[in-house]
Amino acid sequence: MDAPASELTTSCPSPRRIDLLSETYVVHDRSLVDNPAEILIQVEKARDQCRRIAVDDVGARPESMTLLPLIEPDIIVLAPELTCAVPDTAAAQALHVLAAQAERTGAVIVASGVDSERDRTRALALGASFGIGALFPPTPIDGTGPREALASPTWSTPTSDSRSPFDIASTDQSSAVSTKKLLVEMSCQIESQASHAGPDTMVLGTFQHARQFASPTQRRWQRMAGNIAYTGIYGIDMAGLTVPGIITSSIDPSDTLVEEWNVVVLGQFFCCVLSARDLRWGPGELGRTFEYVVSHDRGTVVRCARAVLSRFDNASHSAIEAT
Repeated sequence: MDAPASELTTSCPSPRRIDLLSETYVVHDRSLVDNPAEILIQVEKARDQCRRIAVDDVGARPESMTLLPLIEPDIIVLAPELTCAVPDTAAAQALHVLAAQAERTGAVIVASGVDSERDRTRALALGASFGIGALFPPTPIDGTGPREALASPTWSTPTSDSRSPFDIASTDQSSAVSTKKLLVEMSCQIESQASHAGPDTMVLGTFQHARQFASPTQRRWQRMAGNIAYTGIYGIDMAGLTVPGIITSSIDPSDTLVEEWNVVVLGQFFCCVLSARDLRWGPGELGRTFEYVVSHDRGTVVRCARAVLSRFDNASHSAIEAT
């Protein structure tokens, strides 16, 4: 988005045009797949500089919807395909996601590709307040700056000093001790809920070592990946795995994350984290004992997701398209 945005008013013949990108850091929709760790760093730096955050081209790909709860942007710029598309199931799903994000955070929605009155009507139906496109003539920019036009800061999830999902999740929740057998059943239940949580959902898993992401688990996660926007798994030697539809990334054997088993689900309508720390005792594989915690608090889940994604090694991962 590099043009001033005009208000999508239905009453004023000369809507205001505001340069919403002023002092704004723009995140592009492919960022989550390309290098999520770097994007999270840049977003945090931009916020430290009191800059606004915008996500561009939202709706062009499912991954763009996943970015919204993860970084809580001030501005959501809709892809022209979404603004101009004939209403269908995908548009309805997008509308629900956008409405939930805007209601939760106060983010401003900007529609791009508004070239006709029909586009403007559709943009308003999608919850957009501003638009960019040929419908709006090049009139002078209003003196109102983006800070006056936008709501208060939309992000509410604080940063965390810890890079351990278990430490983050157990800060405000009591932990329990269980064998791996029970945790496998709990993980399966969470995976099932994630599969039906909506196409905007992100699921992240840390499995200590690639050998623990065995064939039955691979099949479950591959089926789940076909229903959601983003599925990422992490562990020692994990980048060597090829699982269609799943992004894999290796972690350093010295990383404390190796001692944890995490399932993190983040979507607009369902969020959950199951985080367990290996206690290194117990008979047999299913008898291995873990200290674990479960949380459905959105802020906690967002922080855990960021902690996992911060390990993403752009030089040591594989992203395979689902077949």
